[in-house]
Amino acid sequence: MSASCRVESPAQLCIDIADWPVTLTLDGCDPRTRARLAEHYAAFLAPQQPTALSVRVFVEPGAAFIPTDVGRAWQIRSAMRGGRLEFTSHFESGWVDWASGQGSLSMRPQGDPENFLRVVYAWRCLEENSLLLHACGVIREENGHVFFGPSGSGKTTVASLSADRTVLSDDLVIIKKQDGRFRVHGVPFRGDLPEAPRTNAAADLRGLFVLAKDTGHSVARLAPSEGVALMAACVPFVMADPVNAFRVLGICADLCASVPVQALHFARDNGFWRVIDGLD
Repeated sequence: MSASCRVESPAQLCIDIADWPVTLTLDGCDPRTRARLAEHYAAFLAPQQPTALSVRVFVEPGAAFIPTDVGRAWQIRSAMRGGRLEFTSHFESGWVDWASGQGSLSMRPQGDPENFLRVVYAWRCLEENSLLLHACGVIREENGHVFFGPSGSGKTTVASLSADRTVLSDDLVIIKKQDGRFRVHGVPFRGDLPEAPRTNAAADLRGLFVLAKDTGHSVARLAPSEGVALMAACVPFVMADPVNAFRVLGICADLCASVPVQALHFARDNGFWRVIDGLD
């Protein structure tokens, strides 16, 4: 990241994901936290500019917002109330008002804005008829390929077996319709490969694959309704609202009509790419 892409003030970061910039004002954070966040999101930092959303971030001591019970899944809660998106996790609590373009995020000292940003972008995608999808994204020869499925289906495995290509993420990608075609965008969010580079890149979407671990490599086209259902099941953070769920199904149907979903059966080697290449 060049110096020109660093913010003018170390107390502000302009994070641009999928051409949707968000400004984080970190005047309530210590210099070490600011430096850590600037490094973490370096590939997605943009010069300061007017943004549709500006969020003030501050750190304050106190009890967890949600108790951290051993053995329970990590809790991330979000809901739209009175036109305002409200967010709570164990060490972070915040809100976003879309109408005013303002937001606030309170963090405990061990907190991090990552999950807040995931939720914000999930809801923003929905407003733009796009999707934040639990998926591995890979660019090969300027074409985007998206591999999705529930936890344990092999997204991180596919990412690790595609190191010679441009890996967008092993956990989440944004699929956005632009000029009548769908494009897949990298995000700074990672799953089980936290050390992987955070790639700020995008490509036209060429393939959609639902993952199935197997002893060999093969593909099979799914019925459109099955592809839509499986994809919608991998959309996080927004599906608890019935209205949102209906909108997600519509977006998935539009997407699957353009790029049909195929089941990819794969073993633990990169031979699945030869199968995918043979589809062209």
